[in-house]
Amino acid sequence: MALSHVMNIISNAGIVAAGTGSGGGGGGASNLDSQTVTVGQTTTASGGSGLPTGSTVRRGFLISGAGGSISDGTSNLYSGASILQIQYTWDNYYPTSALSLIIAGTNRANSGWTTLTVGTTAYQRSAASYTANSGGNTYWSWYDGTDSNGTDDPFGNTGGTTTCVFT
Repeated sequence: MALSHVMNIISNAGIVAAGTGSGGGGGGASNLDSQTVTVGQTTTASGGSGLPTGSTVRRGFLISGAGGSISDGTSNLYSGASILQIQYTWDNYYPTSALSLIIAGTNRANSGWTTLTVGTTAYQRSAASYTANSGGNTYWSWYDGTDSNGTDDPFGNTGGTTTCVFT
């Protein structure tokens, strides 16, 4: 097992936090919530009606039991509200991709945490597109218009596990 993987496991468990500041390393952030996702995947056709055909791939913990599972699925950040989705989506024809997080309930605060780290990829809350009330839920999405083949997918192989940590 690589040292970086061991350090990631230890950090996710809240035992140590790596500093990134200057002049002595600085302090690390504390883990506010940690979830283990067993990675699921769905693939659907995109295009149609005269548009080019491709495939849209969704990987991670997908909404409505469409794939994957999550360790306890309750958010420590939002008083035990259900985590409905943490997924990465890309389309193999259109250069579009995004990570999305959905928490049950409307108007969940866009505060209280700084970073969602999926595996080894960090997503800053401040960089997310935030929607407080859409169909009774709260959404955070990180869009990237360059990944059309899943190379930036932070979840890895379907059926494997990935740790998602809020700090």
